[in-house]
Amino acid sequence: MSLLTSFAALAMRSEMRFLLVLALTLTVLPAWAQQAPLQLTLQDVIARAQSNSPAAEIARLEFEAARWDFRSYKAQYLPSISLDGNAPGLERAINSIDQDDGTVAYVSRNQLSSDLNLGITQPLPFTGGELFISSQLGRIDLFGNTRTNYWQSSPLVVGFVQPLFQFNDMKWERRIEPLQYKVAQREFVENLAVTAVDAANLFFNVYIAQMNVDRAEFNVAVNDTIYNLSTGRFELGKIAENDLLQSELVLLNARTDLSNARIAYDRAVQDLKIALNLPYDQDLVIVPPLAAVQVEIDPAEAVQRARENRAVYLQMDVRRLDAERQIAQARSERGFSANLRASYGLNQSGVGLRDAYINPLNQQRFSVGFNVPLYSWGRGRAELESALAQQEQTQKSIALEREELEQDVYFEALQFRQLQQQVALAAKADTIAARRFEVARNRYTIGTIDITDLFDAQQAKDSASQAYIQTLREFWVSYFRLRRLTLYDFLLDQPLTGGMVQ
Repeated sequence: MSLLTSFAALAMRSEMRFLLVLALTLTVLPAWAQQAPLQLTLQDVIARAQSNSPAAEIARLEFEAARWDFRSYKAQYLPSISLDGNAPGLERAINSIDQDDGTVAYVSRNQLSSDLNLGITQPLPFTGGELFISSQLGRIDLFGNTRTNYWQSSPLVVGFVQPLFQFNDMKWERRIEPLQYKVAQREFVENLAVTAVDAANLFFNVYIAQMNVDRAEFNVAVNDTIYNLSTGRFELGKIAENDLLQSELVLLNARTDLSNARIAYDRAVQDLKIALNLPYDQDLVIVPPLAAVQVEIDPAEAVQRARENRAVYLQMDVRRLDAERQIAQARSERGFSANLRASYGLNQSGVGLRDAYINPLNQQRFSVGFNVPLYSWGRGRAELESALAQQEQTQKSIALEREELEQDVYFEALQFRQLQQQVALAAKADTIAARRFEVARNRYTIGTIDITDLFDAQQAKDSASQAYIQTLREFWVSYFRLRRLTLYDFLLDQPLTGGMVQ
C-alpha cells in the first residue's frame, strides 16, 4: 500500500513539474519574441523611412492629390452629360401684355410651368469652342375659367459655340497641365530622396552615439585599470602624486563621458524610431555601415542627370509657358473679338405629350456677337507691356536659378569624389592611432613611458576613431544628397523612380 502511495506521489510531482515548465515556457517565449532586437542596416533604415515615415506618407498624399487633380483636368475635355430642369415653376401675378393695336393691357396670369433638358457637351480644345447636343421638353398649365395645358418639345438640337479672335485658355492648359503632373511625379521622387538623406543622418546619429558608448565603456575599463596600476605604483613610491591625481581625473571624466554618451544614444535611438514609425519599446541593433564604395561620378554627368530628372527644370518650363500665356491673353484682349453660336434641331408643340412629338418642325438659330475696344485709356497696352516685362524677368530669374542649381550639383559631385579619398585616409589614421595606443599602454604597463604620453595616445586614438566615423558619415550623406540633387542612383546606374513606373 505504501508502494502505491509512493508511485502516486511521484506521478503527482512529475505532473506538477511538467505544468510548471510549460507555464514558464508559455510566459518566457512570447516575452522573448517581443524583445527580439530589430537589426537595421543603412539601407534598411532608408527603405523603412521611405515606406513608413510620416514625411514619406505626407509626400504620397501630396502626390495623390496632384494625381486626382490631373485626372480632373483630363475629364473636363471628355463629353459631359447633364440633366437639368425646373419642376414646378408657379407664377400668379398681373403682368403687362402688348396688344395688337400697340396698347398695353394688364392681365392676370396664373400658370404652372415645368421643363426638362438633357444635354451632352464636348469642349473643342484646339479652337476653344464647344459642341453640344440636347433634348428638351416643357409644359405650361394655364389656370382660369378653364384649365389649359400645352407641351413643347425639342427632340434633338445640335449646335456649337465658337469664340473668334479670343484667348484660348484650353490650348494653354493642354500644354501646361501635363507638365505640372510630371512636376508632381518628380517632386514625389525628390521628397523620397530627401527622406533618404534625413534617414541616413538619423542612422549615423545612432551609429556614432553607439560608437561613443562603446568607446566610453572601453575608456572607463582601461582608465580604471590604469588608475589601479598608478595607485600601486604611488604606494611603492615609483610615481608622483600628480600622476596619480591625473589618472584619477581621467577616470572620472571617462565615467562622465560614458553617462553622457548613453543619454545621447537613447535620444538618437528614439529620434530614429519616430522617423521610422517604430514602437517606443522596440529594441534596435544598428549594423555598422559599409566602408566607402568606389563609384566614379563625373561632375559634368551629374549636372546632366539633374537636367534630365529634376522637377525644377520642368517647373522652369511651366513658368516660361505661363509667361507666354499672359502675353497671349493681353494681346487678345486688346483687339476685336466675337462669339459665333449656331444650332439646328427639331421642335413641336401640342396640347398633349404625344402631339408635341408628331411631325416636328425645323429649328435653326444663328448669332454672332462681337466686341470692339475703341478706347481704354491705355489699359490694354499697359497690360501687354506688363506681361512682356514679366516674361523678361522670368527668363532672367530662370537663368540665374539654373546656374546656381547646376553649380550646387557640380560641387557636390566634386566633394563626393574627395570624400572617397578622405575615408581611406581616415580609416588608415584610425588603425595607426589604435595601434599606437596599444603600444603606449603596454609600455606604460612595464614602466617605460610616463602617464602623459599614455593619455596623449588615448586622446589621439579617440580623435582618429571619431574622425573616421564622421568622414564615413559625410561620405554616405553626400552620396544620398547627390542622389537627391540628380534623382539618379549612380550605384545602380538608373534614375530614381520612387516606386512609380516611368
